[in-house]
Amino acid sequence: MLGTPGDCVVMAVRHLMQDAPPTLVLSGINRGGNLGVETMFSGTVGAAMTGLLLGLPSIALSQTFSDRDNVRWDTAHELAPGVIRSLLAIAHGAPTCLNVNFPDIYMPLWPAPLTPTRQGVGLVEGIDVLPQTDPRGLQYYWLRFQRGARENAADSETAVVASGRVSVTPLHFERTDERMFAALTAALA
Repeated sequence: MLGTPGDCVVMAVRHLMQDAPPTLVLSGINRGGNLGVETMFSGTVGAAMTGLLLGLPSIALSQTFSDRDNVRWDTAHELAPGVIRSLLAIAHGAPTCLNVNFPDIYMPLWPAPLTPTRQGVGLVEGIDVLPQTDPRGLQYYWLRFQRGARENAADSETAVVASGRVSVTPLHFERTDERMFAALTAALA
């Protein structure tokens, strides 16, 4: 059976663990940040959002990097246990989805501050589709994200992680564009 990370959460909670369901969903630690609009493509965030859909506190965890061949996993390894404990103490088991991004730094004696953030726009400037052929001669398609500096508010995930702090963004399902909703309401009245 193939499925998305969100499908795996449903399978675990509603089937594999139905007699002793979990009290928390931890998703990740993802290789690469889940910043701004990239969360729309993220299996890591998708799994945590599925936990929220099932009424469970959920945390998506991601380690940012600037060199894909040298991801600083030690940062997340050192900081994640304390971050998770801190967030669970604050959330008190409430159904919530928190998106955590660890900065691309490693200073073992300096715990990067955990900072509440907003999603922001992130770094994605565009997406290309690249047709590929696998070793069996079958065609598949790869998505290539183009990233670059974009204007993000000081309290955005992207800005906070770039400054060496750990970001935590509370996410929810409601994504209605209120300005367009008002314009549609007025135009269709």
